Amino acid sequence: MKYLAPLLLFFVATTGSGSTQDVTPTHHSATQKMPSTLWYECVNYLNQTDTEPGNCIYRCIALLARFWDDRRARVTRTIDRFYLTDANDTDYRNRTEQCLEETRDTFPVWETCQRATCGMTCYNDQFGEVITERPSFIPFTELGHRRVVRECVDILQIETDARQAILNEGLVAVPEGRCLLRCVLLREGLYNDWRGPRVGALWVQTEGYEDRFFDTAQKCFPLLKMETLEPCELAARFAAECLPARISFVDAVYKALCSIN
Repeated sequence: MKYLAPLLLFFVATTGSGSTQDVTPTHHSATQKMPSTLWYECVNYLNQTDTEPGNCIYRCIALLARFWDDRRARVTRTIDRFYLTDANDTDYRNRTEQCLEETRDTFPVWETCQRATCGMTCYNDQFGEVITERPSFIPFTELGHRRVVRECVDILQIETDARQAILNEGLVAVPEGRCLLRCVLLREGLYNDWRGPRVGALWVQTEGYEDRFFDTAQKCFPLLKMETLEPCELAARFAAECLPARISFVDAVYKALCSIN
């Protein structure tokens, strides 16, 4: 322990006052990327620079940023986060949707690269201005989500008996389950004990759920915080009570836990 103490002091010194609330916030396992970074990566992966409709760079960008539904060959609403809209333009969404509909009518579903290129062109021309140098949250895939859950089980040292209790009784009903939910929210950069939910990231992670999602989540959390709950219970109840019913974050964590041997 005497060898560990100087190392701990070093980390405290480099973060300022030493208070845990003053430590520079991180996004933990979450990734943020700028459109310019995504473009550069895809140019390298595909070894292409041409952006004609038959080219696949735009599809690559959409896949990396996770606003592309490859099964239906269409962009999803979470692409919105990469654009700045004109406050005086009230028709940008209708124009964009009309353009996307024309794209779907022109190209069959198997022409995914053409659809991706034209779909993103619709957004560039009709929706707003691309925010090229602002990083945006990249949502976790199902595989990435399972990895985070497994990491949290290891970090929290949740033993087999406790895992079985969670599976039998539910995440929110078991203390270890509540702390697991908090850990996953923290690790995925979706939540902070002091500032509460990162609503924008949650909106992206939950695939651009309806607009009232923001109001629901933002109004619900302060009410829970007034109950002076301990951190694990506060985070777990937020996940269970403040997210709209269609968003099954708790169920997703439960499903991932089931996959752990």
